[in-house]
Amino acid sequence: LEFLFCFSMHISKEALRKHFDPRMYPNETYLLCKLQWNGSKKYWIHWVRNCNHDYHDYHDYHDYHDYHNYCCYHAEEYFLEDIFEPRSYNFCTMTWYLSFSPCWKCCNKIWDFLKRQPNVRIDIHVARIFHSDSAENRSALRKLNSLQRLNYLASISPDYRDCWKTFIHRGVNNIFLPENFESEIRRNRLRLKNILQVSTL
Repeated sequence: LEFLFCFSMHISKEALRKHFDPRMYPNETYLLCKLQWNGSKKYWIHWVRNCNHDYHDYHDYHDYHDYHNYCCYHAEEYFLEDIFEPRSYNFCTMTWYLSFSPCWKCCNKIWDFLKRQPNVRIDIHVARIFHSDSAENRSALRKLNSLQRLNYLASISPDYRDCWKTFIHRGVNNIFLPENFESEIRRNRLRLKNILQVSTL
């Protein structure tokens, strides 16, 4: 599994369109991060993706566990463990734009990270739901959603205009409009709502 962390901080417009259009299901996960310390208006941006040259489609595997074990080190985990550097006593707010919602393993990683870092808050926005028929994923998403200091899935769709403004080089015309796939956004919102709904039975 190969990880790419881009120190230019900007991604291509083609990558943004491909990976954050919910009508498409690419074989990589992109994490775009906007980070602010102590409520400052100044922010730092980072992005990371996980990819594998030998990556196969999920349906090539016998079950979800085979697939997950093959792709065992994901972008969220990589960012938290290898990219983020906490600063003692400083409050940090991170906005994440994810091309897929976190799997159960990454949900647990995020949960553990926030328990260890009481001064950090993460707002997570996703373009699509990752393997929504997995009971483990659904349970982990509900658990993560219950955690304070985490505005999990503040929106089922990222703020596309903010993504373009923040992570695309200046001067590039924005031709990536969510109005073009609003019906898919609505379907994903309903799917997420059903996942996060706690059973009272």
